[in-house]
Amino acid sequence: MTEPAETNEDQNPLTKPKFIISAVVVAIIVALGIILAVLPKGGGTAAPAASSSNSPSTSAQSSAGPAASVCGLPDGDQSKPATAPTDTKWELVGKVAAPTSPERYGPGKTAPTGLRTCFAHSPTGALYAAANVTTLSAVGKTRLVLENLAVPSAERDALLKQQEPALSTSTAQLAGFAIRSYSSDKAVIDLAFKGDNGAFVSIPVPLQWHAGDWKIIVPATGSTGAGQIPDISGYVPWAGV
Repeated sequence: MTEPAETNEDQNPLTKPKFIISAVVVAIIVALGIILAVLPKGGGTAAPAASSSNSPSTSAQSSAGPAASVCGLPDGDQSKPATAPTDTKWELVGKVAAPTSPERYGPGKTAPTGLRTCFAHSPTGALYAAANVTTLSAVGKTRLVLENLAVPSAERDALLKQQEPALSTSTAQLAGFAIRSYSSDKAVIDLAFKGDNGAFVSIPVPLQWHAGDWKIIVPATGSTGAGQIPDISGYVPWAGV
């Protein structure tokens, strides 16, 4: 009887630890409407992050206007943070640590369902929004995120019709951030997550100031450039665990 051919793991990069993505990070990617391109046949590196001139498109209207914060949070400092916010407090949402500053950056509201909303109209507020949105997605609240924290669009509606990804027993924690672009109504916050297997992934989160809060944009292209990264060089370290 012919023996099955053995797989040479040294020649297969997908079997090496650095190419094995935590399932919970995959859930985050799916929740944000991003095509799962983190395990391509030829590798697993992240695409260049979007800038203000080429940020993901959306069918939603982009002229939401400078609406006041839905819970009255002050706009605060409009400079991009170059270091981790020093007054960050962290709360476990499931097994994932989420940043919180309810009177300064948000979330200003936390509902019994676990929904975390109302973030300051500033670069740091957008950072807190991106981190909390991905945390909620990681703990199995994808539908809640899409229904309440996504800009209305055909792409969002299409995702709502899909089955929510199964919750993994694996965990991933926020490890760092980079503000790729920011304007008064749009932002792209690149978050670096570390899986419990030691792998890192970059997840650029496109946001829009919509109806008095930061909401995610589900991209028409299906991708914001999420993918494997070797480490968090180029990111500001920021972690609660």
